[in-house]
Amino acid sequence: MKVEFDLECGVPVRGCLGIPDGEFKGLILLGHGMASTPERCFDDADNDYMNALGKSLCRDGYVVWCPYIVQIGDQASQNNIAAMLASHGVSAHNVSCASIDAGEIVCRKLTGASGLNVGAYGVSWGAFLVLHLEAATGRMRPTVVSGYMRDEKKLLMSSVISRNLGVELATYIHFSSSRARYTGAELAYLICPCPLFVEIGSRDGGNTVELGRDEKFAEMQSVYASSDHPHAIDMAIFDGVHEASGERARPWLYQHLESPAYQTTSRLKNAIAL
Repeated sequence: MKVEFDLECGVPVRGCLGIPDGEFKGLILLGHGMASTPERCFDDADNDYMNALGKSLCRDGYVVWCPYIVQIGDQASQNNIAAMLASHGVSAHNVSCASIDAGEIVCRKLTGASGLNVGAYGVSWGAFLVLHLEAATGRMRPTVVSGYMRDEKKLLMSSVISRNLGVELATYIHFSSSRARYTGAELAYLICPCPLFVEIGSRDGGNTVELGRDEKFAEMQSVYASSDHPHAIDMAIFDGVHEASGERARPWLYQHLESPAYQTTSRLKNAIAL
């Protein structure tokens, strides 16, 4: 189902709400990557790095909300849109996070379902967004991040960037001290003890060991361990490239959504009133 509405700041949101057959097991907020769209996330005939993740989640019995992340498929378009919104005092980053977070209201209004356990699953750029969404709200929703775990400074100094000198960077993220610094330990302090699962393809060129993948994850693990929640965070390296897998992440997410512990860890569950 295609959905359209406006955020309070006036920016329009467009997205897809996947509604499964039968009883709803929960709601999953899905953040897609820069090179994808909500429609592609539900199309298993599309050769896309989201790998029809939305459709898979929906087939497993979960309502899935996937909004369109404001961009036109590349970093230059993100920069331009972010600049236009900034000229009106609106943060593009906040708009993207708010669009994902609106899934609970969208689900309740269009399906009538309330009290569903809610999880988040972000891929590539969407992974960055769901991490910051949890940091901003503290909802403690079980969260999967796919295709994002690295040291941003190492990325900027690497050949991944230097061999593409003519390509614009997403500068409003990479060089903004209020956003880009929230990775690794800094981010973990904000979201811990939110259940967190990271999946990275073994051949994902933007999230390699050389770019700080294991180092950044170890930082986050250390924060969780020091807070007496060492088992709330995990990472899997699967045989693949920069793409969504779900092989271990989906069972992990379902287990946490169906666990009785969800009722105590999701601190603000059902706080949004229609």
